Amino acid sequence: MSTKKSEKINNFLGFRLSEHDIIKLEKIAKDESRSRSLIAKQAVKNWITLESFRKTNKMIISTKSILKSMFSQFLSEANEELLNSLAIDTADLLADITRYNIPVEMDFKNFRIYTKNLINLLGNTGFRWFNKIDFIVKKDRLKIKGLHDLDEGFSEFFTSMIEYYLETFFNIELNNEIKDISSSLIYLEYTVKKIME
Repeated sequence: MSTKKSEKINNFLGFRLSEHDIIKLEKIAKDESRSRSLIAKQAVKNWITLESFRKTNKMIISTKSILKSMFSQFLSEANEELLNSLAIDTADLLADITRYNIPVEMDFKNFRIYTKNLINLLGNTGFRWFNKIDFIVKKDRLKIKGLHDLDEGFSEFFTSMIEYYLETFFNIELNNEIKDISSSLIYLEYTVKKIME
């Protein structure tokens, strides 16, 4: 009696990028002190995760699913209660996605790893909410800088959502030092304090 060996799946993936994309990739790799391969691998994993959530979750989270202008109009017309509810639901979903995406525990000691992942998740390779976004963590200071084209309602919504996400899932207290938001800019600066359990 012969037993058939199961075929091993080839887990190697090779593809070419344009010179323009390679230059961008090199810059990201240099900024993050990581190899191009690791950055590309993480980008593919992020995309797979986002596609999985997009197809299985009822909530609209991607601007592929809804025009930016419609999303912006919805946010501008929503009342405060609806915006707060949407911010909390979105923060909960964002926590699920980031926990799934990152192989380390979601806690204060891994805070920097999660903020790095959020840059990819919220920018052009993820939800496409931002044209550019940065999280800068230095000691007990956190700065969030973002450029978008979703209008002021989005700036208000995002600020509420990200504050809830960070405080709830990392058990920290954010003391707002600077809040400068407009129809295309978000600049938030906080002092960060870990809440004693």
